[in-house]
Amino acid sequence: GKNNSAKTQLKTLKILNEGGFYLPIDCDDIFRHDNRSSSGIYTIYPGGPTTPLKVYCDMNTDGGRWTVFLRRLDGSENFFRPWNNYKSGFGNVAGEYWLGLENIFLLSMRKKNEMRVDMEDWSGTTASANYDSFSIDSELSGYQLHLGSFTGGSAGEVLLQCL
Repeated sequence: GKNNSAKTQLKTLKILNEGGFYLPIDCDDIFRHDNRSSSGIYTIYPGGPTTPLKVYCDMNTDGGRWTVFLRRLDGSENFFRPWNNYKSGFGNVAGEYWLGLENIFLLSMRKKNEMRVDMEDWSGTTASANYDSFSIDSELSGYQLHLGSFTGGSAGEVLLQCL
């Protein structure tokens, strides 16, 4: 729901990847296959051909190719959940969702990733922050976050301020 104290909403976190595989690992692969792809729901295979995964791909922002792994739009999804939900993912990719730590780990271990954070407050003011690298470790290492250098955006180093 709304966070009235901060008056901002974390809208999306996105991963930009480089490289390509036969089955799309991420939205970058889909974009490389057809750069006329529009934003929307796609199936990717970060864990291989037996583990299809639905995601929302942002094909417009900052050159497109972004695999959205956190999407909050209107407070319709409850994000107060137990750990196992954050591990496996929850929500609806057509609306609000969290992709899941295990899926994000699979995405981040396959390719070099950039990350973009887009935020919008309740009055419509937007801000963003970009980082030149992003990955998380496996569950054995507690899904530890590795965040590279801040490379730009009107929000400043927003994640480093939150950690």
